[in-house]
Amino acid sequence: MIRIRTTAVLGAGTMGAQIAAHLANAGLPVLLLDVTVDAARQGLARARALKPDPFFTPDTAALISTGSFETHLAAIAACDWIIEAIVEDPAVKRGLLAKVAAVASDEAVISTNTSALSIEGLAEGLPATRRQRFLGTHFFNPPRYLQLLELVPGPGTDPNLVRALARFAEVRLGKGVVVARDTPGFIGNHLALFSLMPLLRLVQDGTCTIEEVDALTGPLLGRPKSATFRTLDLAGLDVAARVIRDLQARLDEPVARRWFTLPPFVEAMLEHGLTGEKAGQGFYRRETATDGSSVIRVLDIRTLDYRGRTTPGDATSGNLPDATAARVRRLFASSSATGGLLRSALTPALVYAARVAPHIAPSIDDVDRALRWGFGWEL
Repeated sequence: MIRIRTTAVLGAGTMGAQIAAHLANAGLPVLLLDVTVDAARQGLARARALKPDPFFTPDTAALISTGSFETHLAAIAACDWIIEAIVEDPAVKRGLLAKVAAVASDEAVISTNTSALSIEGLAEGLPATRRQRFLGTHFFNPPRYLQLLELVPGPGTDPNLVRALARFAEVRLGKGVVVARDTPGFIGNHLALFSLMPLLRLVQDGTCTIEEVDALTGPLLGRPKSATFRTLDLAGLDVAARVIRDLQARLDEPVARRWFTLPPFVEAMLEHGLTGEKAGQGFYRRETATDGSSVIRVLDIRTLDYRGRTTPGDATSGNLPDATAARVRRLFASSSATGGLLRSALTPALVYAARVAPHIAPSIDDVDRALRWGFGWEL
């Protein structure tokens, strides 16, 4: 059993502030800390301005108090659950976690919010008693709206603690919890990013356009309207690239490592800061037309300039079944360009998922849950 009545979130960046917001949504007081008090306050202010709103109601934010690591870290001694959510740098995380371990209550749950880093590696240096109550908690962005929470135990984590925290997250936070093995990218990011790689290569070699990929990989497949490239803009291309590079560095198989190689046009986007929504431009850019209206333009991967959107080819043509499974089956078997594109993209992803599932997840059901809850995929 665990009792979580008060919480702390360390790091007021995009994820940290929104995790704090969702804890407050559940009625939990939250101490939100960052390098300085101003940084914590600014992080909370940015979260309050986000759309969609991470808070249930505006007054929920009153449950969050702010402070700095230097001045207020001792206050976490009164917190039942401490979530570290700073930059994805193992050395920096380990340094802060060591300070947390020295201050936190013996009964506190300590977790790290990471999308890919090794939980065993982050636990290095923690006393054995701390490692028993330490694990990974991978919230998906935005935490209020995406159901998935991956819990990632380290080798020393108490299994009873994992079960208790999973129950708490399901009942109090409304999360769909999947327990993932401590492998690169865990479940969701590993498989979702593997399925992204052939789509990037198809755009790189000119087989299809950004618009054609998004026309196919959205609602037609039972996936969100943001499809592939709009989703990358929302998540941040730099964030996705960091996880892809981590997968490339840490996976054991040479073939798998080669798969996670960013194509040249993506590297060029990163070099020019075209990282998506937070930069104001990524695969898409919103511009103001001469008549004052808003226009969405799409990246030309050859020039890194933006052009008018084109109408996709046959991806949306024809009478297709309303049921997603039947529609995907029809498209997959089609002799059209759409069918070829779907087979090129989906086949390797399905084969790879079947092959690695036993190594990254307790069951194939957990694979399905992670991709449905974490990315809004119907199937």
